[in-house]
Amino acid sequence: MSAAARPDRGWRSYDAVADAYVRVSAACHRQLACDLVAAVAPPFGARVLDLGAGSGIAAAAALDATGAGGHVVALDPSAVLVAHARAHHVDAVAGAAPGLPFRDRAFDVAVASLVIGHFDAYQPALADLVRVLRPGGRLGLTTWGRLDDAPPIDDADERAAHATWDAVVGEYIDLDAVDEAAAEALPWEEWFGDPARIRLALAEVGLRVVDMFGRAYRYPLGHAEWLQRVATGARARYVRATLGAARFAAVEAEVLATLDARAIPDPVRCADEAIVTIAAAPTGRVMTR
Repeated sequence: MSAAARPDRGWRSYDAVADAYVRVSAACHRQLACDLVAAVAPPFGARVLDLGAGSGIAAAAALDATGAGGHVVALDPSAVLVAHARAHHVDAVAGAAPGLPFRDRAFDVAVASLVIGHFDAYQPALADLVRVLRPGGRLGLTTWGRLDDAPPIDDADERAAHATWDAVVGEYIDLDAVDEAAAEALPWEEWFGDPARIRLALAEVGLRVVDMFGRAYRYPLGHAEWLQRVATGARARYVRATLGAARFAAVEAEVLATLDARAIPDPVRCADEAIVTIAAAPTGRVMTR
């Protein structure tokens, strides 16, 4: 394992992996985004914000739900992903929370799919979302995690594949440094895997949870597709930035060969668990004489 200088924070952006991320989100995240939009149920003609829109799959589902009278805005910090989101015929702008470039009460509904874990500080980001929601508006968000009563899910294939990735990559870079960097990039992802913490965070900014449920998604990915999905994650983006694109590609080729050598099932039977939460914004104070 060789030592390598830590790259600057630019690796956190999805710009360098945007094309792969679009393919991965279409294969792995589309159903979750559609389930989120169905649960938040934007009415016909609603104004909808898709925060951290990525490739725009949730924004596209919201556009279908709101019909011709609706107005959907996809917002993401990656200008490259914003360009992809525009392909869904929604308004797409670069930006992030806090600092949303919208007036108060601009939206009836907001969705944030697999986003909240990325915030450096979640409270000001959620407060900014409340600011741009009309009184009584709804927020729908998804996080990786499971509810306590959810049945066990078989993820043996993925655990074996990830162990293989770690074994190979660990020959080239300190995995503790990789995990530390990923935790800095996603400071709240693990924390928001707990439903009680989701409720607490939303209550802190005045949002009332009206529904919460778990979803499990299973789908097969061939070795190359699975590796492409891994490459879009925070750990792999950090490794790529540290080793350089050419060396990282060589390491990926070694991972593929090792997956075959270890007889990891191809396709890998992937399993994701997510929590879908729907919350309502405050309706405002009733003035009395």
